[in-house]
Amino acid sequence: MPDALELLIASARRNEACALVTLVGLHGAAPRRIGAQMAVTANGEVAGSFSGGCLDGSVIEDARRALDEGVSRRVRYGEDSPYVDIVLPCGSGLDLQFDGVVPAATVDAIAQAIAARRPFALRWRDPASPPACVSDAMPAADADTDAVVVQRMPALRLVLAGAGDTLLAMCRLARAADIAVIALSPERDLRAPLDALGVDLHVLQAQHALPLLDDAAFDAWTAAITLFHDHDWELPFLQRALDSDACLVGAMGSPRAQALRLERLQALGVDAASLTRLRSPLGLLPRARDPQELAVSILAEAMQAHRERCHPADARAISPTPAGA
Repeated sequence: MPDALELLIASARRNEACALVTLVGLHGAAPRRIGAQMAVTANGEVAGSFSGGCLDGSVIEDARRALDEGVSRRVRYGEDSPYVDIVLPCGSGLDLQFDGVVPAATVDAIAQAIAARRPFALRWRDPASPPACVSDAMPAADADTDAVVVQRMPALRLVLAGAGDTLLAMCRLARAADIAVIALSPERDLRAPLDALGVDLHVLQAQHALPLLDDAAFDAWTAAITLFHDHDWELPFLQRALDSDACLVGAMGSPRAQALRLERLQALGVDAASLTRLRSPLGLLPRARDPQELAVSILAEAMQAHRERCHPADARAISPTPAGA
């Protein structure tokens, strides 16, 4: 299922009108953070939400009106809202920006930034103006103006090196959560099930070398994880990942396996500071053994690392607990 910006881009490509709704102000607690979005197309497609159902129906109706009128406006819901019949159970106030028309240049710039996995921001000069897509270097707001800037960071991606049921379980779970995955494995017979999941498989030909991967494969919003029981396969991958900006570098295995792994990586020239980045045992559930349970445990830690990178104020410190063997 596409998210709001993906639906906005897809609608533009098929020349269909699409309204964009963005959470630009938050007063009190709420289930979504600043920057949450919804898209509503002329034919009734909807992507994104702002609540568990107490608000979204009204937002969709307002989005359709903005789409029909071709206007931009800002509406407060909840606390201090003109809609007295809409009460949010959390007691918060939400400022939603409705844009019935998003300029083609803005949609194109958003699409390019998402495809290149670059941070970007949407900037509204005032509530009655549609957004522009700008560099992430923009400040959070412009002093002495009505301008509002909402930043967007690249989505979590996984680069997984492994084999067998654990790799397959991780790929299935990640794809069910709409997380992009690049997989590396010596097992060629995984190609068909991974193709069915939309996962690109790079076949490992030897333990001492990696297939050719673009430098951007290990960007700052990617979790690089090894899932081997035969740990000889993981060393080149971990060397490459530890030399990158990946938000998480982790390896499945026991504390004993981790101690040996660190010794071998140090012997290969990996510096001590880089070795401190390597998380293992990996996963938030202690002593996870079943492939599905282990996949949930590891994916949760990867999502936590991505949140710490993108939204440090929201992230809670969670100490990894042993998982895997």
